[in-house]
Amino acid sequence: MWTTLPSRAPWSNNEDVSVLHRTARTTQLVAGADSGLPSPAAQRLRTSRWRDPRLWLGAALVLASTVVGARVLEAADDTVAVWALRGDLAAGVPVKPDDLTAVNVHFTDDADAARYVSADTPLPADLHLVRDVGAGELLAASALSDDRGAAPLQLPLSVAPGGMPADLAAGNRVDLWAVPVDRGNKRPVLVLREVTVVSAEPAGPAGAGSERQVLVTMPVDVDVAAVLSKLGGADATLIRAGG
Repeated sequence: MWTTLPSRAPWSNNEDVSVLHRTARTTQLVAGADSGLPSPAAQRLRTSRWRDPRLWLGAALVLASTVVGARVLEAADDTVAVWALRGDLAAGVPVKPDDLTAVNVHFTDDADAARYVSADTPLPADLHLVRDVGAGELLAASALSDDRGAAPLQLPLSVAPGGMPADLAAGNRVDLWAVPVDRGNKRPVLVLREVTVVSAEPAGPAGAGSERQVLVTMPVDVDVAAVLSKLGGADATLIRAGG
C-alpha cells in the first residue's frame, strides 16, 4: 500500500524564509557597496581638551617662565653706572679720564648709590684725591676735592737703588728715613711715617748705580722746614710699610 508523503517537510517553509532573508540581505549589502554610497562614520568618544591636565600643566609652566624671566630682566636693568679706578692712585693726585672705568652696580638703596660718582657724566678735570684709592675700588664722592689746599703735599726724593725696594711702585706706603752721609755718631732719623708713593721712576739701564726719582705725599699739617732739615746731608731711605 502506498503512502502519500507530503511534498515538503514541515520545516521547509521556515528554512526557505531564512534562506530568502539571508539572500536578500546579502544582495542589499552588495548593491550598497556597488552604488558608491558613503559608509556611516564611526562614532568615537571625544574628551574635551580643556579637561586635559597636561594642558593646564603646560600653561602653568609657561606662565611661571614668563614671570621669572621678567624678574630677571627687571633686576638686570636696576643697575647704576659708577666710576671705578683702573689702578692704585695716591692722595693728592689729579684724577684723569684714563684712570677711570665705568662699572654697573646694583644698589639696594638710592642713598648708597649717591655716595659714589656717577659715570653718566664726565668727571671734572680739576678734581684730585684726598685719600688713597686702590685698583678696582669704586670712586666715592668723599674721596674727591677741588680744593688744592686740602690735598696732601708731595715731596720729591732722589733715592739710590739700595735705599728702596727694587719693585717699589705707586700706591705703596713707606716710612721715610734720613740716613746721614757722614755717619760718625749720627743715627738715622725717621722723617715721615707711612706716606704714600705717588710715583716711582723705573730702574734705568744704568742698573744699581742709578738714582731713582720718587714722589711721596706729606700730611697737610706737616712742618716742611723740619722735614727738609732732617734730609739735609743725609740719604733718603724708603722702608715699605708691611714689608
